[in-house]
Amino acid sequence: MPVIEQAKGILMAQHLCGPDEAFDLLRRASQRANVKVSVLAAQIVEQITSPEPGRPARPIRSSDRAHS
Repeated sequence: MPVIEQAKGILMAQHLCGPDEAFDLLRRASQRANVKVSVLAAQIVEQITSPEPGRPARPIRSSDRAHS
């Protein structure tokens, strides 16, 4: 599932680990929370991709920074 792969990528970046370890982290967290892996993965992706209050809704491009 694409959302699981996205969540694995996020975990790999955060924990500096490989894809197998990232999936193991995801699997163990889903077991602890008693939530399906796909649901937890979607929550991780949503948390990372949703803007925080007060932050811009779109990514800042390098061209945007040049005008600051």
